[in-house]
Amino acid sequence: MERSRDGKRRIAEAVWRTVARDGVAGVSVRAVAAEAGVTGGTVQYHFPTHAQMLHFAMELLAEQFTQRLVNMPRSGPVLEWTRAILLELLPLSDERHREFQVWLAFTTHAHTDPGLTALKQRFATQLRELYQRLIHARHASSGRTNVPSSPAPDTADDQDAAVLQAVIDGLALQLADMTPSEAGAMGPSLLDHFLEIAAASADLHPHHSDRG
Repeated sequence: MERSRDGKRRIAEAVWRTVARDGVAGVSVRAVAAEAGVTGGTVQYHFPTHAQMLHFAMELLAEQFTQRLVNMPRSGPVLEWTRAILLELLPLSDERHREFQVWLAFTTHAHTDPGLTALKQRFATQLRELYQRLIHARHASSGRTNVPSSPAPDTADDQDAAVLQAVIDGLALQLADMTPSEAGAMGPSLLDHFLEIAAASADLHPHHSDRG
Protein backbone atom coordinates (compact mmCIF):
# COMPACT_ATOMS: atom_id res chain seq x y z
CA MET A 1 0.00 0.00 0.00
CA GLU A 2 1.07 3.59 -0.64
CA ARG A 3 1.88 5.69 2.39
CA SER A 4 -1.47 6.55 3.93
CA ARG A 5 -1.54 10.30 3.19
CA ASP A 6 -0.23 9.88 -0.35
CA GLY A 7 -2.64 7.06 -1.04
CA LYS A 8 -5.57 9.04 0.32
CA ARG A 9 -4.63 12.08 -1.74
CA ARG A 10 -4.39 10.02 -4.93
CA ILE A 11 -7.87 8.67 -4.32
CA ALA A 12 -9.24 12.11 -3.37
CA GLU A 13 -7.94 13.57 -6.61
CA ALA A 14 -9.65 10.71 -8.45
CA VAL A 15 -12.86 11.61 -6.60
CA TRP A 16 -12.51 15.21 -7.83
CA ARG A 17 -12.12 14.07 -11.43
CA THR A 18 -15.07 11.72 -11.09
CA VAL A 19 -17.26 14.44 -9.61
CA ALA A 20 -16.22 16.89 -12.34
CA ARG A 21 -17.22 14.36 -14.99
CA ASP A 22 -20.20 12.53 -13.47
CA GLY A 23 -21.27 14.50 -10.39
CA VAL A 24 -21.32 13.21 -6.81
CA ALA A 25 -23.81 10.54 -7.85
CA GLY A 26 -21.10 9.02 -10.04
CA VAL A 27 -18.73 8.44 -7.12
CA SER A 28 -18.44 4.74 -6.34
CA VAL A 29 -15.60 2.49 -5.24
CA ARG A 30 -15.37 1.00 -8.71
CA ALA A 31 -15.43 4.36 -10.53
CA VAL A 32 -12.89 5.99 -8.22
CA ALA A 33 -10.59 2.95 -8.30
CA ALA A 34 -10.60 2.99 -12.11
CA GLU A 35 -9.95 6.73 -12.14
CA ALA A 36 -7.09 6.43 -9.65
CA GLY A 37 -5.59 3.37 -11.30
CA VAL A 38 -5.85 1.26 -8.14
CA THR A 39 -7.95 -1.68 -7.00
CA GLY A 40 -11.26 -1.40 -5.24
CA GLY A 41 -9.60 -2.99 -2.23
CA THR A 42 -7.09 -0.15 -2.09
CA VAL A 43 -9.89 2.41 -2.08
CA GLN A 44 -11.68 0.59 0.72
CA TYR A 45 -8.43 0.20 2.67
CA HIS A 46 -8.06 3.97 2.83
CA PHE A 47 -11.78 4.73 3.05
CA PRO A 48 -13.95 1.99 4.57
CA THR A 49 -17.10 3.99 3.82
CA HIS A 50 -18.35 6.10 0.94
CA ALA A 51 -19.00 9.01 3.32
CA GLN A 52 -15.39 8.98 4.58
CA MET A 53 -14.11 9.13 1.01
CA LEU A 54 -16.32 12.09 0.11
CA HIS A 55 -15.51 13.93 3.34
CA PHE A 56 -11.75 13.58 2.88
CA ALA A 57 -11.97 14.67 -0.77
CA MET A 58 -14.01 17.75 0.11
CA GLU A 59 -11.78 18.63 3.07
CA LEU A 60 -8.63 18.28 0.98
CA LEU A 61 -10.12 20.52 -1.71
CA ALA A 62 -10.94 23.17 0.91
CA GLU A 63 -7.44 22.90 2.40
CA GLN A 64 -5.80 23.25 -1.00
CA PHE A 65 -7.89 26.29 -1.85
CA THR A 66 -7.30 27.90 1.55
CA GLN A 67 -3.54 27.31 1.41
CA ARG A 68 -3.36 28.94 -2.01
CA LEU A 69 -5.05 32.06 -0.61
CA VAL A 70 -2.84 32.08 2.49
CA ASN A 71 0.29 31.94 0.32
CA MET A 72 -0.71 34.95 -1.80
CA PRO A 73 1.35 38.13 -1.20
CA ARG A 74 -0.05 40.75 1.14
CA SER A 75 2.46 43.52 0.51
CA GLY A 76 2.62 46.53 -1.74
CA PRO A 77 -0.40 48.63 -2.72
CA VAL A 78 -3.40 47.34 -0.77
CA LEU A 79 -5.88 47.76 -3.61
CA GLU A 80 -3.68 45.59 -5.82
CA TRP A 81 -3.10 42.64 -3.50
CA THR A 82 -6.69 42.59 -2.25
CA ARG A 83 -7.87 42.59 -5.87
CA ALA A 84 -5.52 39.69 -6.63
CA ILE A 85 -7.03 37.66 -3.79
CA LEU A 86 -10.56 38.42 -4.97
CA LEU A 87 -9.62 37.27 -8.47
CA GLU A 88 -8.25 34.04 -7.00
CA LEU A 89 -11.71 33.37 -5.57
CA LEU A 90 -13.17 33.30 -9.09
CA PRO A 91 -13.09 30.37 -11.59
CA LEU A 92 -10.92 32.14 -14.17
CA SER A 93 -8.66 29.28 -15.30
CA ASP A 94 -9.18 25.67 -16.36
CA GLU A 95 -8.00 24.37 -12.97
CA ARG A 96 -10.03 26.80 -10.86
CA HIS A 97 -13.07 26.28 -13.10
CA ARG A 98 -12.96 22.53 -12.44
CA GLU A 99 -12.24 23.13 -8.75
CA PHE A 100 -15.25 25.41 -8.42
CA GLN A 101 -17.54 22.95 -10.20
CA VAL A 102 -16.41 20.15 -7.89
CA TRP A 103 -16.80 22.31 -4.78
CA LEU A 104 -20.27 23.35 -5.91
CA ALA A 105 -21.23 19.70 -6.36
CA PHE A 106 -19.91 18.85 -2.88
CA THR A 107 -21.78 21.71 -1.21
CA THR A 108 -25.00 20.83 -3.04
CA HIS A 109 -24.65 17.26 -1.78
CA ALA A 110 -23.77 18.44 1.75
CA HIS A 111 -27.38 18.71 2.92
CA THR A 112 -27.57 14.91 2.87
CA ASP A 113 -24.44 14.41 4.99
CA PRO A 114 -23.96 16.06 8.42
CA GLY A 115 -20.17 15.71 8.13
CA LEU A 116 -20.08 17.55 4.83
CA THR A 117 -22.49 20.16 6.19
CA ALA A 118 -20.14 20.88 9.13
CA LEU A 119 -17.18 21.17 6.76
CA LYS A 120 -19.11 23.49 4.47
CA GLN A 121 -20.03 25.71 7.42
CA ARG A 122 -16.46 25.78 8.74
CA PHE A 123 -15.13 26.79 5.34
CA ALA A 124 -17.85 29.45 5.01
CA THR A 125 -16.74 30.94 8.33
CA GLN A 126 -13.13 31.09 7.13
CA LEU A 127 -14.20 32.80 3.92
CA ARG A 128 -16.34 35.32 5.80
CA GLU A 129 -13.35 36.23 7.96
CA LEU A 130 -11.22 36.61 4.81
CA TYR A 131 -13.71 39.02 3.27
CA GLN A 132 -13.80 41.02 6.50
CA ARG A 133 -10.00 41.34 6.47
CA LEU A 134 -9.98 42.38 2.81
CA ILE A 135 -12.65 45.01 3.36
CA HIS A 136 -10.89 46.32 6.44
CA ALA A 137 -7.59 46.58 4.58
CA ARG A 138 -9.21 48.44 1.68
CA HIS A 139 -11.01 50.82 4.04
CA ALA A 140 -7.85 51.51 6.02
CA SER A 141 -5.88 52.23 2.84
CA SER A 142 -8.48 54.64 1.51
CA GLY A 143 -7.69 57.34 4.06
CA ARG A 144 -10.92 57.01 5.97
CA THR A 145 -10.62 58.30 9.51
CA ASN A 146 -11.22 56.36 12.71
CA VAL A 147 -10.63 52.95 11.17
CA PRO A 148 -9.18 50.75 13.95
CA SER A 149 -5.98 48.77 13.37
CA SER A 150 -7.84 45.45 13.31
CA PRO A 151 -11.40 44.54 12.32
CA ALA A 152 -13.92 44.90 15.13
CA PRO A 153 -17.13 42.84 15.36
CA ASP A 154 -20.51 44.36 14.56
CA THR A 155 -19.14 47.22 12.49
CA ALA A 156 -20.04 48.55 9.06
CA ASP A 157 -17.07 46.53 7.77
CA ASP A 158 -19.10 43.39 8.41
CA GLN A 159 -21.96 44.60 6.24
CA ASP A 160 -19.62 45.61 3.43
CA ALA A 161 -17.86 42.24 3.68
CA ALA A 162 -21.20 40.43 3.41
CA VAL A 163 -22.06 42.43 0.29
CA LEU A 164 -18.65 41.72 -1.24
CA GLN A 165 -19.00 38.00 -0.50
CA ALA A 166 -22.46 37.92 -2.08
CA VAL A 167 -21.11 39.65 -5.19
CA ILE A 168 -18.15 37.29 -5.52
CA ASP A 169 -20.36 34.24 -4.96
CA GLY A 170 -22.82 35.42 -7.60
CA LEU A 171 -20.06 36.34 -10.04
CA ALA A 172 -18.41 32.95 -9.54
CA LEU A 173 -21.67 31.19 -10.38
CA GLN A 174 -22.09 33.32 -13.48
CA LEU A 175 -18.53 32.66 -14.65
CA ALA A 176 -18.88 28.93 -13.97
CA ASP A 177 -21.50 28.77 -16.73
CA MET A 178 -18.95 30.11 -19.22
CA THR A 179 -15.94 28.37 -20.71
CA PRO A 180 -12.75 28.96 -18.70
CA SER A 181 -11.40 31.19 -21.50
CA GLU A 182 -14.57 33.30 -21.51
CA ALA A 183 -14.52 33.52 -17.72
CA GLY A 184 -10.85 34.50 -17.72
CA ALA A 185 -11.54 37.29 -20.18
CA MET A 186 -14.70 38.64 -18.56
CA GLY A 187 -14.19 38.02 -14.84
CA PRO A 188 -11.51 40.63 -14.08
CA SER A 189 -13.40 43.40 -15.87
CA LEU A 190 -16.63 42.57 -14.04
CA LEU A 191 -14.82 42.55 -10.69
CA ASP A 192 -13.10 45.86 -11.46
CA HIS A 193 -16.44 47.39 -12.44
CA PHE A 194 -17.95 46.39 -9.10
CA LEU A 195 -14.96 47.68 -7.14
CA GLU A 196 -15.19 51.01 -8.95
CA ILE A 197 -18.89 51.29 -8.10
CA ALA A 198 -18.20 50.35 -4.48
CA ALA A 199 -15.42 52.95 -4.20
CA ALA A 200 -17.63 55.65 -5.71
CA SER A 201 -20.45 54.75 -3.33
CA ALA A 202 -18.08 54.92 -0.35
CA ASP A 203 -16.98 58.40 -1.42
CA LEU A 204 -20.61 59.50 -1.56
CA HIS A 205 -21.58 57.76 1.70
CA PRO A 206 -18.47 57.68 3.93
CA HIS A 207 -20.21 55.98 6.87
CA HIS A 208 -16.91 54.56 8.12
CA SER A 209 -15.41 57.98 8.65
CA ASP A 210 -18.02 58.74 11.31
CA ARG A 211 -17.02 55.89 13.60
CA GLY A 212 -15.60 56.65 16.98
